[in-house]
Amino acid sequence: MNKKLNICAFVLALLLLLPLAGCSEASDKGEPVGAPGETTTEAPGQTATETPEPTTTTPVPILPESTASPEESVVEDEVVHVSTAGEFLEAIAPGVVIELAPGTYNLTEYLRGASDTVSDYVTRSFTDGWQAEIRQVEGMTIRGAHGGNVEVVAEPRYSDVLYFSDCSDITIENITFGHTIEQGNCQGAVLAFDYCQKISLDSLDLYGCGTYGVAADHTVGITLKDCIIRECSYGFVDLCLCSDAIFEGCTFRDNEGFNMLSFDGSFARFEGCTFTGNEGDNFLPAYYRHGSESGARFERCTFGRWESQRLNEELKERGSFVIGEDCRFEDAAGKRVVYVSNMEQMIENIAPDTQILLAPGKYNLSDTLTALYTQEGVHFNENHEFVQIYEVYDGLELEVIGVSGLSIAFKSGSTGDTEIVTDPRHANVLRFENCSDIGMMDLTMGHSDIGNCAGDVLYFSKCNDIVLSGMDLYGCGVYGIATSECGALTCFDSTIRDCEIGALDLSDAQSRQMFLNCVMTGSPIGGYFYVPDGSAGEFYFYRCTFGEGESNNLAFDDRITAEDCSWSEITEYPDYSEESQEDSEFSALDMARLKVASFDAQVLTAKELYILYEIIDSKYGEVSFETSDDVRVLTFEEDGRGCFWTDNEKGRPFNYEMRNEYSCALSFDDGAKANCGFYADQGGALPGSEEGSMWLVLYLEDESLWFY
Repeated sequence: MNKKLNICAFVLALLLLLPLAGCSEASDKGEPVGAPGETTTEAPGQTATETPEPTTTTPVPILPESTASPEESVVEDEVVHVSTAGEFLEAIAPGVVIELAPGTYNLTEYLRGASDTVSDYVTRSFTDGWQAEIRQVEGMTIRGAHGGNVEVVAEPRYSDVLYFSDCSDITIENITFGHTIEQGNCQGAVLAFDYCQKISLDSLDLYGCGTYGVAADHTVGITLKDCIIRECSYGFVDLCLCSDAIFEGCTFRDNEGFNMLSFDGSFARFEGCTFTGNEGDNFLPAYYRHGSESGARFERCTFGRWESQRLNEELKERGSFVIGEDCRFEDAAGKRVVYVSNMEQMIENIAPDTQILLAPGKYNLSDTLTALYTQEGVHFNENHEFVQIYEVYDGLELEVIGVSGLSIAFKSGSTGDTEIVTDPRHANVLRFENCSDIGMMDLTMGHSDIGNCAGDVLYFSKCNDIVLSGMDLYGCGVYGIATSECGALTCFDSTIRDCEIGALDLSDAQSRQMFLNCVMTGSPIGGYFYVPDGSAGEFYFYRCTFGEGESNNLAFDDRITAEDCSWSEITEYPDYSEESQEDSEFSALDMARLKVASFDAQVLTAKELYILYEIIDSKYGEVSFETSDDVRVLTFEEDGRGCFWTDNEKGRPFNYEMRNEYSCALSFDDGAKANCGFYADQGGALPGSEEGSMWLVLYLEDESLWFY
């Protein structure tokens, strides 16, 4: 670059500044006032010292226009365009914007033939080769040409590609930096900063064999955005007594060596960054010096397998390193780990081979489902492969479909601090369909209100390898855990309490379903168990504790195996009467296999009559069957009249009126009131039943009567 042009530009800048501020007296060597390393940034709580007015003004001559040749750097719109390493280094100055044309800039080749003082702001030093050192520059931008492929390289392994000292307000963007020699041991970083402030690095690709992509010492305010640091021989970043370091949207990959993050009395924040393919001695080494604590906070970051493993080990000893919400981890088995703090985040992250860790709190799932369904409607199901939202009689239900390797847990490991509830009584709190390798740990789950329910707490259909640990499942769910055609299920250290009918409904078991060290209490019965012919289904209880209703039901059930269990006092014994034997030929409806269905008066009157099959005591959950010769039936006429035919010729006449598409109100002539609705069999409501058959339920006084 033409030195004359440099001087002209510098003097012209001084001319423009003179009317605004007085001149400070310079030293004999031409250095600015203040020792190297001093900054002009005000410390918190301090007031800037006013600059005294100058007593004299030195006139500055107006210089002629530059006569630079076309081959030399050209100043256009305050931007210096360069195309060689020499032009680049010679253009470095305060307040300048330097744009590098596409190409490779080998700084070492130029420095071999340069003088030790390249310019007023750039010198060279020797290690195992020449290094460029930039000093006391303020307000400079270095950028690669838009859409161009710009690479700046250095050859010596002991030198930094670029070294900055006592600089401020420096921006570098859209450039690749690295050493020319293949990967190996280095002593120099890619970019290094000493006693600098306000450093902005944007869209850079920093590669090894540099020791670190970025090394900084006593530097305040360094920001990396959308940068890549890769294949370095020591680690990602080396910070010594630095503050206000921020990394946004950066990728750190395929680095190896020693300490990936070398922090000495420094603190940094990482947001939306990815760490993958790295391997070294440590991930989070922390050193403490001069009263400065080393640490970092990670938000919305993604960690690979090695990084996740090291973090899990090191965080226990690194209290100043914080993993914020919404970070994702890959465990040793290949699972990603996601921290979430609300139900929408949980729903969006349900996917194969995923561990979801839920923050403490009480979460209303139905509120989230309502909001999502209001916003997206049926498009939600179209846009989600593994979760679906379905309408039930009184609200919405979430179904997890076709997922393998999913676990949901409270991240602190203390049951009771995290609770998931749903409002609709006809909805399961969570439903799983065709899933495998499912785990749920340390969660409290139930319905938001107590009363008559048609939904369970947890329902699994055609699932396998289910593990439940440390759960607290409570009513008004019909059952705490319901399964249909499921394989292996293991539940341990859990409580199932206060359900409307029973703790368990295990239908069509395909293999062993085990309960270890569990408590089942407050429900009318312990459970319902069914094993199809030829299956390997069996039910095993070990060191479990049962309440009164559960003991009355399970203590005499020869379908289960119980070892070392604690039973409450038996208050009811099995009925071995002939009538009871007739009842035993019937199977109770699997409510979880029934889905509320819409209807109208035309549908209601399409059938000549509805035949009673099952009666459920709403208070105690006891199930009985219509076994008498005088079977009770229900009829509906097109004129709005109907009759509940009992054991007399007159029956109980009533008027009926549709309330909505899911409910019909009945007003009996004797003054009683009731409601009825329709449910569709999804297949398996009874052993061998097929999908599509309809059931009518009549909510009458203290009973629910089910008609076919």
